Amino acid sequence: MEKNRIANLDTYVEKTYPGARFIESSDLDLPDFLQKDFQDSHNNCTIASLTRIINYYFKDKDKFEIYDEVFGIAKKNGYFKSIGTLPLLISHIANSYFKKNKIGIRARGIYLGNFYSHVKGEIDNFKPLLMNLGSGYYKNHSLVVSGYSIYKFRGMKLKFLHVYDGWNKDKSYIDYNDLRGFMKLPVFSYNVFSVDILEDL
Repeated sequence: MEKNRIANLDTYVEKTYPGARFIESSDLDLPDFLQKDFQDSHNNCTIASLTRIINYYFKDKDKFEIYDEVFGIAKKNGYFKSIGTLPLLISHIANSYFKKNKIGIRARGIYLGNFYSHVKGEIDNFKPLLMNLGSGYYKNHSLVVSGYSIYKFRGMKLKFLHVYDGWNKDKSYIDYNDLRGFMKLPVFSYNVFSVDILEDL
């Protein structure tokens, strides 16, 4: 499991997988604010991540207004200052915000994620997704997946996630091969967003 932030994907691939051949990638540009930009920023990674995704779809809406509203909902639905937001309640918080604002978006938690369906499929359709991790450098942290890269190495495909981690202005990267825990079960979850309004944006 990667113990350090991957800040430069090319350097990481050259060092870790020498000779790997690039196949494809895709990436979305999202608002690049940090978690600490907001008041009440203690353990606020999930709230900031939801704010980033909402702000991606509604660029003219003030991020501080979005954050304050999401934070208010989260405080009543699974956010605790000492530990952050309970992963199982992320979709409920998001959907409460969408319903309150009459927005045609629906969040859904994915607990047995698949790279091609839930990362590549979403990004290729211009939809970022929220990820919560249970181990590694981002243990107990939520962030936004904005893209992916795929390489070929020794007969297998290497997959990488491009992420806004809320701690750094520049994008970071996650080696998908490292996202397996005990008995190779996933130690992460996704929240994906069905967007009925996408054609109108």
